[in-house]
Amino acid sequence: MQNMQHEKTFDQLIKDNLKSIKISPCERFHELLGNPLYENRFIKVGKFHEPGLAPVYDQTGAYHINVRGEAVYHYRFLKTFGFYFNRAAVEDDTGCYHIDPSGCRVYKQSYQWVGNYQEDICVVRKHNKCFHINLNGNRIYQKEYDYVGDFKDGIAVVYGDSKATHINHHGKLVHNKWYKNLNIFHKGYSIAEDQHGWFHIDINGDPVYQQRFKMVEAFYNGMAKVETFEGVLGQIDITGNVKFSIFDLGKESQVHRISAELSAFWKTYLTSVAIELDLLNILPATMPVLSKKLNIIVPNLERLLRALWEIGFIDYDKDKDLWQLSSKGKCFKEIPFLPKAATMWARVAAEKNWLKIADILKQKSISSFESFKEREASEDKKIAFYQALLGYSRFDTKEFNSRINIDGAKNILLFGVHSLFLAYSDIHNKGSIVLYNEHKVPRQLVENLKVKLITQEELSVTNYELGVFCRFLQHYDDDKVLSYLKLVKGISRILLIETILDYRSPAGGSVDINVMVETGGKLRTLSDWEKILKQVKGFKISSVVPLTDYLSVIDVRC
Repeated sequence: MQNMQHEKTFDQLIKDNLKSIKISPCERFHELLGNPLYENRFIKVGKFHEPGLAPVYDQTGAYHINVRGEAVYHYRFLKTFGFYFNRAAVEDDTGCYHIDPSGCRVYKQSYQWVGNYQEDICVVRKHNKCFHINLNGNRIYQKEYDYVGDFKDGIAVVYGDSKATHINHHGKLVHNKWYKNLNIFHKGYSIAEDQHGWFHIDINGDPVYQQRFKMVEAFYNGMAKVETFEGVLGQIDITGNVKFSIFDLGKESQVHRISAELSAFWKTYLTSVAIELDLLNILPATMPVLSKKLNIIVPNLERLLRALWEIGFIDYDKDKDLWQLSSKGKCFKEIPFLPKAATMWARVAAEKNWLKIADILKQKSISSFESFKEREASEDKKIAFYQALLGYSRFDTKEFNSRINIDGAKNILLFGVHSLFLAYSDIHNKGSIVLYNEHKVPRQLVENLKVKLITQEELSVTNYELGVFCRFLQHYDDDKVLSYLKLVKGISRILLIETILDYRSPAGGSVDINVMVETGGKLRTLSDWEKILKQVKGFKISSVVPLTDYLSVIDVRC
């Protein structure tokens, strides 16, 4: 009796000190204070968790043991994991699910993958979609995501359609703000990433400061470690200002970084020549084959391939002596508009106005002019340029249908090639679409779309219910913008899809200068748009809806 009591007390003492039990260096057994906890040996062991059980694997399969090294049930699995909330994840021939300490299923379903329970809730994956279940294996909401994380303090990260947000334990959106990447909340703040970099957001999903960083960590007593895009390590306070420097780049490193930025045009022209030589369709190939197909002697070809290899466009398989597309190169092949975009950007970079920026800025008034795209004499090149522009806009307006309601608009008037994204959308009850063809858009561009091209003389023939300017007015000076808006003053609703500048943020600055160089146009602040619209009687901004971090819809009503 005394021995039984002693054994019971010993077992209880061990269970009360599970954190003191360590996995041996060979990972075949457990140790306590440097001594083996039991005699048995396994192929591999995992950590002990409450209620005093650890996952192990041996010749018979995967299962759980107690602190004496004994199996606690007779079942065997393909994989076993640690217990959390009296539930352990396992995998067998039927899939993945959870068991209780006796080895029995706690629910009937099997999944592709299951996580560990946190806050009585667990992540599962089924048919390549993720959601959360409760302790009984029941869904806590019906929606499915591409990825969901564990709950912490009642909030979890979820990813859908290549963006992330937070949900509560009922599956409801916490703030309905979506970002490129998100972490869980820690002491009231979450780490987030948008197109400009990493930063912190509050419980409302709003940035707590304007700055962006290459890397950020969670706040610890009011300070967070960050790395700037210049490579400086430091600590910021809640305002986003660097208060302490941990490590600063030396002058030599800064020179190399700056030089890489100054010579970035190399990549533009190298990518363009790869497209011109049709490497997307020729690779993979050996050097002799490439030399013959491209009619370029081997020494010269070696120079080009080495450069394309360096910028990550192609890879070289040394074992097979084979040149092939890298993941970046494959992306160009898989996304049809990107090769056209490469050619277009090489042409943009060749604009003479880039060497005249100072002179242009010194003008008291900058008048807009036709872009090289409109002046292009070759119909094929012009179509390629426009297809590149349209490709970008189709990517950037993926959220248009879900955020902007235009159901029932029977006659829609579009301005600019970018606006043609609407012809590709699957908007319910979409009416007839007309494109104002001032710049003589090639008919081949719209031949597969239900779009009619019209001139200014034909504008008054139809009563339009909606006008759409997508990245169009940014190419014009204020006087020209006013003339376009006056053309549509009889339309009750106008959508201006633009990058809106903000004096508190640098976002859009480079694009603004590019627009100035290429067309003499400019990006505008919301205040600028309000001033322009006041000059057209009856026009007023109803709302501003973000589509991306850099593109918004200004909904104008008359």
